[in-house]
Amino acid sequence: MISPAPPTHPHRSFMALGGLVCALLNAGAFLLLAGFHGIKSPVFVSWVPAVLAMGAFYIYSRFTLLISARNMWWMLGRGMMRWFNVLFLCVAALFFLPREQIDPHWLRMMTLQWAAIALPLQLLGLFSLRRAAYRINNSPSSRRAAVFFGMGPEARKLAMRLQRSPILGIYVAGYYAEEPVTPRDGEAPVPKYLGRYPDALPQIEAGKFGMAFVTLDDEKEKPLTADLMNRLYDSTSAIYLMPESPFLGELSASSADIAGVPLLALHETHMVGLSRSIKRAMDLVIGGLMLVALAPVMLAAAIAIKLTSPGPVIFRQQRYGERGLPITVYKFRSMTVASGKEADGSLRQAQVGDKRVTRVGRFLRKTSLDELPQLFNVMTGTMSLVGPRPHAAEHNELYRRLIRGYMLRHSVKPGITGWAQIHGLRGETDTPEKMQRRVKYDRYYIANWSLQLDLKILVRTVLVIFWDRNAY
Repeated sequence: MISPAPPTHPHRSFMALGGLVCALLNAGAFLLLAGFHGIKSPVFVSWVPAVLAMGAFYIYSRFTLLISARNMWWMLGRGMMRWFNVLFLCVAALFFLPREQIDPHWLRMMTLQWAAIALPLQLLGLFSLRRAAYRINNSPSSRRAAVFFGMGPEARKLAMRLQRSPILGIYVAGYYAEEPVTPRDGEAPVPKYLGRYPDALPQIEAGKFGMAFVTLDDEKEKPLTADLMNRLYDSTSAIYLMPESPFLGELSASSADIAGVPLLALHETHMVGLSRSIKRAMDLVIGGLMLVALAPVMLAAAIAIKLTSPGPVIFRQQRYGERGLPITVYKFRSMTVASGKEADGSLRQAQVGDKRVTRVGRFLRKTSLDELPQLFNVMTGTMSLVGPRPHAAEHNELYRRLIRGYMLRHSVKPGITGWAQIHGLRGETDTPEKMQRRVKYDRYYIANWSLQLDLKILVRTVLVIFWDRNAY
């Protein structure tokens, strides 16, 4: 069973960075002022800055308006109000200093001088962070096109807020409906009309939309929307249901909030914006270190393969990557050449006691050393260290027809290891039931990603290798 995770803010990584910046600005301003006055008291220059840093981090790492749909001036106003909590902490910290060492009048002047420096720095920091958030969320790799299916009052409100909130990095492409919607007097304007529901199907298949908001609730439209939802489940779009929508299907839904509008998320990921950049940085750092450390092992494996069986050292296979785009995945060859096809040309997975696996290949597969060349995929950006395992393109085409929501696992980059693999779902998936379990774990990982979860999976992968009975 997959245990649910507590709800998290999709931009929590950026908010944590904001808290860190605000902590440095407030504590740094105090240390700068202490240095200007020549204060060298260890208690004074350590106790007060520490309290300011911890307090500012706690206050501003929870400041959701930093990356909200509200405008810049609203955010700065609320940020300034929060700063007075930091000022209170400063006064409280100074109150506990030894009175006999510091003149009270001078202490008040010191507090006023710090406030005159720290508050402008705080506002400048929030302004800069907001601008940075805009640039990150609107970068080519993070900006997402959103489309609406149906256009009710809540959908119009959300579309209007998204159009007024470019900081979110969400571009409203328009909406599909059986008929164009004309707003009444006083109602929110509607985005561009893109056509009827069948007109959306080719666009969904082509992966034109990163986000889909489904608001359909008309009984007459059920035959049309059933096909539409099946197509969305077979895409890599983030899918959201407006509260009035009846289309939950068999997929679990979780609450979400975008621009202040409550939604039901059938599928979403937090790997956007800064979080995506952090994950990529982790891949480059840890992947690079692994390449250097494991270079002798990879060289020995390559020599052993070359000396014991004819054929290439590296096995290349076309698989599906992020957004369902084809990628070439590298592995050490563990089977005899041209042994992966059945008589009818279909691909056959390795099985227990499979005679196609070479002696060296059996050891490589058992220890997962055959996966090491995928570190080059990680370094080039087609894969990640952690993510849903990529399957052969032929298996993808089979299971996307059998398992509803199968292609949603391609919302993110595939990984060398993943949440499913450390829970024993490794090796042959010879039944749809096994693959369905793997897909559930993959979608759990996508919805609950965090840097800590990635590190946990990497550590547990190392432990699993030594007693995994599903590798052969």
